[in-house]
Amino acid sequence: MEWAGFFHLIQSWGPSAISSALVFVVIYLIKKVDTNSKEDAKRSQELRDYINNSLNRFGERLSIVEKDYVKNEFFYQNLSGWRSEINRLSDQINTQFSNIFQSIVQLLKGNK
Repeated sequence: MEWAGFFHLIQSWGPSAISSALVFVVIYLIKKVDTNSKEDAKRSQELRDYINNSLNRFGERLSIVEKDYVKNEFFYQNLSGWRSEINRLSDQINTQFSNIFQSIVQLLKGNK
């Protein structure tokens, strides 16, 4: 049946039939909107959960990278400090060893 024929049939039944048909159409539309809004809310919650999980995983990865970088950076800074200290002490030992060796050589020359 065509819509025009349907509307003509309803008009022939009178205003109460038109009002009843409009009420049923409005009720159907309200139910459809309610169903769609529930589905949209469900999809929205799923998307929100997905985004939160993605952000949490990204945050965990970022904290691991930051932790490793900070550890490595701290390690390298401390290691470079120790290297310079070891080099300084090595230079002092070499200087003192040379001085002691020269003193021993002079003592041995003087005793001859």
